Amino acid sequence: MNFRGPCFKLAVLLLLLGGVIGDLSAADTRIRYTWIQSRRYIYLRDIASYYNLDCFVTKEQTVLTSKDRKRRLVFTHEKPLGDYNGVKFYLLYPIQAQGIQSYIAEEDFRLSVDPLLRANTLRKHSMKLIMIDPGHGGKDLGGNTRFAREKDITLATARRVLRLLRSKGYNVALTRTVDQDLSLEDRTDYARKMGASLFISIHTNMASPAVSGLETFCMTPAGASSTHGGVKKEKEPGNSYDTNNMALAFEVHRGILRRTKSADRGVKRARFYVLRRVYCPAILIETGFLSNPSEGKRIQTDWFQQMVAEGIVEGVLRYHSAILKAGK
Repeated sequence: MNFRGPCFKLAVLLLLLGGVIGDLSAADTRIRYTWIQSRRYIYLRDIASYYNLDCFVTKEQTVLTSKDRKRRLVFTHEKPLGDYNGVKFYLLYPIQAQGIQSYIAEEDFRLSVDPLLRANTLRKHSMKLIMIDPGHGGKDLGGNTRFAREKDITLATARRVLRLLRSKGYNVALTRTVDQDLSLEDRTDYARKMGASLFISIHTNMASPAVSGLETFCMTPAGASSTHGGVKKEKEPGNSYDTNNMALAFEVHRGILRRTKSADRGVKRARFYVLRRVYCPAILIETGFLSNPSEGKRIQTDWFQQMVAEGIVEGVLRYHSAILKAGK
């Protein structure tokens, strides 16, 4: 490891990161950075100190926790893995550790962790229209088994989300309201034409029969690797809301987990077409695995689809509350 770097006053560092946190009156507060493998990393102990969190570093993990236990961040060393209040999320780069110190990549502090800790990092925007995208349709069945087709489940779930969000006073539209062929470009073009404020795409998953659980994806920042690989340096329209994408994905993921009690496969990053080509905060939800015998049966039930829909709505409400606080 290549460790070197000075101590930076908090105001200076955060200006480099693109934001200022709260009251900077504590002039002696410092956050240090160091270079590891040609990437700038920030001391997790210094982040904890600023946010008034206790920091515990073990051989395997770093834990940041508030004294009232309402905020608890767990980072796994040498892995791009975090946990905030019991909900898993993936980082862009592995956490580094040496002795009593541990470090998080600057990009992860700014784009993965800070959006979860404070509303001020989010970009404020209107909530004029929420676009719900039922995955697949028409000739595109999506994942399917002898007993169920993804395209039917996503549409049924999306209709539930539509009704629930409208009951909360939101203006909501679906990219498709019936079983029809619809390209990925059609979906994002429609969202742009309608001036969507949020874009939420609903899917189910397929893998080996042993795999189960909920995954929620948001757009990968430019220059970083997606959770399952692939780097692209150029910015896409979806990168305009990198911090908001993470906040929305986390809140919706948490809401669904709370209701379904599904296995937590985490909030992840990907460059799916519908995440790349929209001009608003966007996420893609894989609600569970049709290929898993037990979970596949659950996914088909009205109860499960209702719980997913309620979780999405809870996440949207929490996200909306956060952006209302942005800039205050």
